[in-house]
Amino acid sequence: MSANRESGRDHTVIDIIDDREKSKKSKKSMKCKKCIFRVPNVLRRQNPEAYTPDVVSIGPFHHYREKRGKEEGKGVKEGKQRIGEEDFQLTKRVKKSYLNEILTGMKITLEELTAEVTELSDQKNEGGFKERVRNFYAEPFDHISSKDFIEMMIVDGCFLIQLFRKCNYPELRAFDDPVFNMDCMFHFLCHDILLLENQLPWFVIHSLYSLTLEIYPDEASLSTLILKAISILPSLKQSCSFYNKHLRKSKCHCDADYLHILDLVRASIVIPLKTIDARAARKESMSSQAEEHQVHERTIDKAESKTVQEAIFDPDLHHICTAAALSKADIKFRMVKKESIMDIQFEKGGWFCNGILEIPQLNVGMSSETLFRNLIAIEQCYHGYSNEITSYAIFMDNLISSKEDMELLCKEKVIGNSMSDEDGCKFFSNLYKEIPLNKFYYVELCEKVNDRYRSRWFTWLALLKSEKFSSPWRILAFEIGIIILILTAWSQTLSIRVNMQK
Repeated sequence: MSANRESGRDHTVIDIIDDREKSKKSKKSMKCKKCIFRVPNVLRRQNPEAYTPDVVSIGPFHHYREKRGKEEGKGVKEGKQRIGEEDFQLTKRVKKSYLNEILTGMKITLEELTAEVTELSDQKNEGGFKERVRNFYAEPFDHISSKDFIEMMIVDGCFLIQLFRKCNYPELRAFDDPVFNMDCMFHFLCHDILLLENQLPWFVIHSLYSLTLEIYPDEASLSTLILKAISILPSLKQSCSFYNKHLRKSKCHCDADYLHILDLVRASIVIPLKTIDARAARKESMSSQAEEHQVHERTIDKAESKTVQEAIFDPDLHHICTAAALSKADIKFRMVKKESIMDIQFEKGGWFCNGILEIPQLNVGMSSETLFRNLIAIEQCYHGYSNEITSYAIFMDNLISSKEDMELLCKEKVIGNSMSDEDGCKFFSNLYKEIPLNKFYYVELCEKVNDRYRSRWFTWLALLKSEKFSSPWRILAFEIGIIILILTAWSQTLSIRVNMQK
């Protein structure tokens, strides 16, 4: 079994030697504290619904909306005031059904399952289960008794693992299961499961998953199970697929330790990009084949320091023009398949081509804003993260500011937009309003693009192409004109020679 992976700072992408891992356990547990919290009002007021569950409550933050329904649903917009009373009650019944499936299969009671989960956690010498669970949340929740709190963790955890199992294995679904008998219900659940305020500690879900493997043998790892299930979302299909391959290739997914499911999703986007950085650093620093399989942490830290910590964002220097403006400077766009949607590269051209901006395709849908808003919220508010997702949102917002930009990127298949062009334009611009950014991932890329954009030669060349070469007939006319010009010059040259000989 491979070594554990650190989940704090930026999910170190490589296997860590066991003795080094043990020495960092206390540090890792400190980083895990208070990583599930309410989204601050300065972010929430931009779009409150992007941070509020619609159909299911996971964890303590919206627990009493589920329990008391209408009374706790007052904070929701008009038209959704009964959501806690109605929709939450539906998923509450589903939770009980999924829990009973596990208890019946294991032939134990809820109390016995709770005791086994607690014992499994205590065996890892990482502190008491109850204390460790509460340390993941930024609020004390003193109004919830320890018994009710732990029971909530167990019930919600069982719901999640059964939900992902049933998504991946249809034969496990009951014929009257409302989740899979209702169109789009699983999509609605995914929307809520990926909310920052709707998270469970990863170790709770992983402990329950490990215990239930006795009735569901020969299953994949928990991270693979979840990634496969949520890849149904268009915005996550590519990143989840590539990250699954990364986990299988690295053979370290069995013990992967994340903070929560949203942290896993962020890892699926960010870690492949860091893997690319690690590969580049590896080629520079490693000479022997044996060393290529075990990269020292300082190599990764050095790469991260170069790309993130020293990349101070300056709006005047690192702002790039819109897609339409870049196109007028003869900068092309190309959709590429990469391991991470963030792996954006600029390939410089020659005399007759300014350059090509290679961007992995991003599919934008109705749930995309919620996903990105919650990823940005955890980056901005939790000390253990850097600003990769926020940087990506800023970069894409620079490219897209009008319907013309969106149409151009959709034409090149860089953006897969299932919304209207107008809504697609607003998508990125609304994501990071009122968010200060001191560290920017795409500093070097923006500098390269801006240098080529400022060249007047390519602006003139692009204008020539658009006006003279926009159709086959214009190209033909231009070629005929060049031929006539050459023949005229040749004729004049002959006339001058004849006159000189006289």
